Amino acid sequence: MLGERHLNLLNFIIEEFIETAKPVGSALAAKNRQFKVSPATIRSDMGDLEEAGLLAQLHTSGGRVPTDLAYRYYVDNLLVDFQYQLSNKCRNKIDRELSNAGDAREISHAAAKLISDISENVVISGISQEKDFFKTGISNLFDLPEFRSIDRLLNVTSFFDEFDDMFAKIERQFFSEPELSIFIGRENPMPNLRNESVMCATYELPGGLTGNLTLIGPTRMDYEKNIALIRYTTKSINKHI
Repeated sequence: MLGERHLNLLNFIIEEFIETAKPVGSALAAKNRQFKVSPATIRSDMGDLEEAGLLAQLHTSGGRVPTDLAYRYYVDNLLVDFQYQLSNKCRNKIDRELSNAGDAREISHAAAKLISDISENVVISGISQEKDFFKTGISNLFDLPEFRSIDRLLNVTSFFDEFDDMFAKIERQFFSEPELSIFIGRENPMPNLRNESVMCATYELPGGLTGNLTLIGPTRMDYEKNIALIRYTTKSINKHI
């Protein structure tokens, strides 16, 4: 049975891996002041988390990385009592850019560009009724170690390219929740995105139109920041219409 120390260790490993993209070893975790136990105890706890399907070891002598199940646990717990706040500078930039946008199309484009630039992920934003989409951020993937794999990069770019033609299917499968939906790894209904995480949201636009927003990044994405970013941006849009 997993105890509080196991879950604190899991959170540490997830956040460390999100930050560095490097497997986390017991020696590194043992240096953290919150864990007042030996590296051997940390290794034992990591083994328990691995048995529970929450960690994976890519190499026999290497550290551990979070699994899709670990990220799901992490996100679900974030959403229970979400505390993360964007900086004042970031919020002011979002408000300023959106207030300068004119019609629904300009607002949709501005939202995509803002979220992609700040999150450093791929973003597709559009108007559901008009099937009009703006796509940005594909170049952000080239800076991420996950996308050194050509096959993985091609999977995301093919989704990016085919989004317009597949939107009816995407709308049914991704935009099932009224506000924010998060699909992690193998949860994704689209096979070519099952190594990534996807966040989807809808929002109101002028003229009774509905905007849709899709953010795509590695499962190692900064969930706290991206959730706060999408929530604040859609709230700001609703404030300005």
